[in-house]
Amino acid sequence: MRIRAAVICLCAWAVGDPGIATTFNPSFLNIGGMNDNVDLSRFEQPDFTPPGAYLLDVDVNDAFHGLQTIDFVIDGSSRASRPCLTPTLVAQFGLKPSLANELPGFDDGRCVDVGAIDGATVRYLKNDGRLRITIPQAALRYTDPSYVPPERWSDGIAGAMLDYRVVANAHRALGDGAQRSQSARSYGTIGANWRAWRLRGDYQAQAQANGGSAYAGHSVRFSRLYGFRALPSIASTLSIGDDYLHSDIFDTFALTGATLRSDDRMLPPALRGYAPLITGGARTSATVTVSQQGRVLLVTKVSPGPFALQNLHTSVQGTLDVAVEEEDGTVERFQVSIASVPYLSRSGQLRYKFAVGQPRHFGGTGITPFFGFAEAAYGLPLDVTVYGGVMAASRYTSAALGVGRDFGRFGALSADVTYTRARLWWNGAAHSGRAYRVNYSKRFDALDADVRFFGYRFSARHYASFAQFAGAPAAYALANSKQHFSATLLKRFGGTSAYLSYDSTAHWSRSPDRRIGVALARTFSFRARQVSVGVSAFRTQRASDDGNTVSLTVTLPLGQRRTLTSNLLSGSPGGTSVNAGYTHDDPDGRTFQLHGGATDGRASLNASMLARLPAVQLSAQASTVAGNYAAASLDVSGSLVATRYGVSAHANGNAGDTRLLVSTDGVPNVPLAGARTQTGARGYATLDDLLPYEAYDAAIDVERLPLDVHVDHPIRRVVLTEGAIGFVAFPAARGRTLYVTLGPRVPFGASVQDADDGRELGIVGEQGAVYLTRVRPDARLVVRSAAHTLCTLGALPDTQQLDGTPIPVACRSPDPPRTAATPNDS
Repeated sequence: MRIRAAVICLCAWAVGDPGIATTFNPSFLNIGGMNDNVDLSRFEQPDFTPPGAYLLDVDVNDAFHGLQTIDFVIDGSSRASRPCLTPTLVAQFGLKPSLANELPGFDDGRCVDVGAIDGATVRYLKNDGRLRITIPQAALRYTDPSYVPPERWSDGIAGAMLDYRVVANAHRALGDGAQRSQSARSYGTIGANWRAWRLRGDYQAQAQANGGSAYAGHSVRFSRLYGFRALPSIASTLSIGDDYLHSDIFDTFALTGATLRSDDRMLPPALRGYAPLITGGARTSATVTVSQQGRVLLVTKVSPGPFALQNLHTSVQGTLDVAVEEEDGTVERFQVSIASVPYLSRSGQLRYKFAVGQPRHFGGTGITPFFGFAEAAYGLPLDVTVYGGVMAASRYTSAALGVGRDFGRFGALSADVTYTRARLWWNGAAHSGRAYRVNYSKRFDALDADVRFFGYRFSARHYASFAQFAGAPAAYALANSKQHFSATLLKRFGGTSAYLSYDSTAHWSRSPDRRIGVALARTFSFRARQVSVGVSAFRTQRASDDGNTVSLTVTLPLGQRRTLTSNLLSGSPGGTSVNAGYTHDDPDGRTFQLHGGATDGRASLNASMLARLPAVQLSAQASTVAGNYAAASLDVSGSLVATRYGVSAHANGNAGDTRLLVSTDGVPNVPLAGARTQTGARGYATLDDLLPYEAYDAAIDVERLPLDVHVDHPIRRVVLTEGAIGFVAFPAARGRTLYVTLGPRVPFGASVQDADDGRELGIVGEQGAVYLTRVRPDARLVVRSAAHTLCTLGALPDTQQLDGTPIPVACRSPDPPRTAATPNDS
């Protein structure tokens, strides 16, 4: 029998070359007249793989499609072994529908013959455990290698979430008549997921006490309470409830109703929008609040000096209100206009938005007429796009029409006109007017500059947006703009980066609002250190007040996560502040800062600490200005996710966005790659900041993996829809690794198993040597052959032999089964 096995192995090796096919004479194995039981026909096929299920990495055009179980089956006609690609798996490849429907099948239609595509290949790389599939681009719907087709998206698992942030501030004036004040604010999102549906509520709460009183006032409200779901088949998102209408043509406003819109994040990356940039300067450790029509989009603490915020959602458009609240109570307010690049579509592509419902008001008077809204853009040949929209309600009509074109190296240009007719509800007056708008965008690669010219817009005196028509009379009078101009320029001059922004709005009935800003940044080499210098200036002009801010910042890295920073900032109103600071980041996710200087001639001191923990993020800060005030703040943020696997806490959830729950089979302290995250006591961890509709590789950090933890497959790929709670499980196990010998009496090939759960820990080799993995400290091990228990292992060694010599371990015969005692037993 050993001779027969050796010859079969030799036969299998002989056909290792896929170009060789060999015919064997079974008479060679005629041992004792047993040649009737020998069949070597399967080895006559080149590159033969025995039938069965194999766990393989699947690559399609060098794109990883995850670890898949692939069945190899025998083709009845040629008796060749072929991988069986199921229709579900092939649907993830992104084939053209007409081609996918025509592909032949085999194995009674259970498998799809991808090799029937002209130029396609399917090859099993045995040494790598990989199935490599190559498909010509002409057969695919998508040619962008970074784009993942909808067939591979996942809606995740059902669950609930809470993303929260709590900011508490205490302020005390120094000197005569000292006053104290305390405030706390919280904002965040509560939500629930069920299949493709997401339910979300954005809440805002605040409480304040002044003059030492126990209570001065509080408020709690929801700015949004809605449900939405992705519709991948039409690359759109459906939303129902209290939400916001974001339009590329008309103004943004809050509504109660339903919207259906094309979602750019489902498109290839080249067609997606960009994240808006908000810049400014702060004299102290200020709180920056970004809101839109009463809805808080972002609240963050910034250090003294210039700041640049670019972590808003890419779908945010329209006019944003920015408030910079200094520690001494002064507040600078300005507005930033956010617009998309010209609304262009590829030839033959249709993009749209529809909505029905009623407008919502946050305080004040107004009406809530039922309205309908639609806008669309369609790509024509020659890089031309036509777009337009309509909005209609009782006593109000608005229509827009525009055209855009991509002029290649000369940039992209669009122009549109909007006509409105309204009968004002407060006085019955009939008003009509037009608004004209021009948008321009250009990336000058040769100049390393990016220009966005977001509008010149002219509106007639009696032009009324829908928000103005349905709002309060005073708001209509104040917001009736005449001209709006907005432009940004980003340019690099060698090692210098320059940023210029200008935003101006002229009104028919009041003075204009303007804001202009310029920022320069450059890095110098000084004694092998990269010194960064930044200069910025902003001027804001409003009907109520004017303000100027100029700042100079110098940053010197000291190495080992330490940095020195010096900042000079002058503003009116607000005075001048100068300070120098020291920052230290430790590897455990803690940041310490200490700043000292002067504010308006008074000495100032500021100290802060930020700790990024697995379940929560904490920030504490204390500051004082001599003879003026003392202040302290505490910022706590985090997230809770509840699923059928229990409740998991993590630090950085944001507004109900997409996240991934990771399980390691109950094994704690397993580090995850690319994040300061490891599984908790129950073997779970939550990853956030995942981009929806894009592939994400969740991976175990094997470099930091404890020696007693084993993970068979350390990488899992997942593509999640917006707001999903994804789930991946890694087959992890905790246990020691041992090299022992059980003696020559234990047969070769026997299995060493855990007696409690039946897991195989190793296979006995020559002279009883066996390499054991994942051995639990209290495990009871047995040696089995087939269904029979041969012996039980004795006490295992506590340490591993470093010289590679196996440690002897006794293997005792199992005790015979005991029988019940009889009266004659003594």
